[in-house]
Amino acid sequence: VLFISQLYALLPVCNVRSADINQIKFKWLSVRVFYSALIMLLNFGEFIAVLYYISHTGINFHNSSTIALYIVCLLEHVFFWRLAYNWQSIMSHWYHVEQLFLSVPYRFCDEYRMKRRINIVVATVMLSALVEHFLLLSNSLHLSNLERTQCHINVSYLESVYKWERPHLHYILPYSIWFMPLLEVDVNQLLYSNECTIFIFQWINETIAYPRAFTDCFIMCIGIGLAARFHQLHGRIAAVHHKLMPAVFWTEVREHYLALKRLVRVLDNAIAPLILLAFGNNMSFICFQLFNSFKNIGVDLIVMLAFWYSLIFAVLRTSLTIFVTSSMNDYELKIISLLRDVPAKAWTTEVCKWLSELYLDALYFDFQVQRFSEQLGNDITALSGSGFFFITRQLVLAMGTTIITYELMISDVINQATIRQRTVYC
Repeated sequence: VLFISQLYALLPVCNVRSADINQIKFKWLSVRVFYSALIMLLNFGEFIAVLYYISHTGINFHNSSTIALYIVCLLEHVFFWRLAYNWQSIMSHWYHVEQLFLSVPYRFCDEYRMKRRINIVVATVMLSALVEHFLLLSNSLHLSNLERTQCHINVSYLESVYKWERPHLHYILPYSIWFMPLLEVDVNQLLYSNECTIFIFQWINETIAYPRAFTDCFIMCIGIGLAARFHQLHGRIAAVHHKLMPAVFWTEVREHYLALKRLVRVLDNAIAPLILLAFGNNMSFICFQLFNSFKNIGVDLIVMLAFWYSLIFAVLRTSLTIFVTSSMNDYELKIISLLRDVPAKAWTTEVCKWLSELYLDALYFDFQVQRFSEQLGNDITALSGSGFFFITRQLVLAMGTTIITYELMISDVINQATIRQRTVYC
């Protein structure tokens, strides 16, 4: 996952896969930082071209999404740079917490298969993103050719693709065969183009398209790593369910729980801007596509397939991010449930202290079990979007409510009589 991040010029950290924490460093004078800075500058240059083009042609609902795309892309680079700068200290903190859960008491807990879960999530999301990319590419090639043939435009096929894919660049730079690698070019043209130039400029386009899906993958991987340790903690407590345990046991378990809580806060402070950006971008993209579903999206198979696949993939990816990342909160709720079932004779001062950590409004408890079960938990163990929302399962309902409300609103606003399928692209 970290290797993929550096391929897309994100998280420019040296020795990012090293097992030695001391070797993981952020160096300003390094190839990774230079590569990341170069990609970000090229993306910023194209963003300026977009603003220049829109300032002369006028802004509307559709080209505003292009502005949003480049803003999100640039902000992702900035936030990952911020994360890379603090990556060593974050990994150092995580490493020390990991050592607690690699000790003997936790080795007998049920295996969480963290590595397998991460591989499945990353492979599924990134391969699905690759399919989406090729569908959108096929859609652009198909529509640009329809426009060229139906309107009888006397330009080459590649120039029509260039104008369709990058109108802001076409407005500034005239078509040239050497400039086509900036776009998505067909296989035959690749054979006659400079391979090095093609690779460089084609990759710029990939660094704009893929970071959105990768950011969701990155958030899910963080969530899986944290959920694995909460799973172990839950398993250790479940193993002594309904048993009388000494105070030293509850002292150790409570300390490990608090160590996990501190780690969650550290990671939340580090990636909260990324979470806010990712969820905001996903929701805006879903709403934008829902709006387009009422407009002229076409009747061609390629157009329809690319449109609906992109929309469904965005909804499923966002939902998967919520379900995977909220696992740690689910395990904490299970831990609370287990603590409520601890026999009354086993309630020690340490158990009381622990429950006071679990409940913000808890005062000093006596040893009566029912008093604990009457408390309502206010402390949420979950990653957040800079405090605006927490990634729990309830967020799925909030997202669904927002989408349904938006769908009903635009169905009332848009005149049904004006909706027609588009068959002419001239």
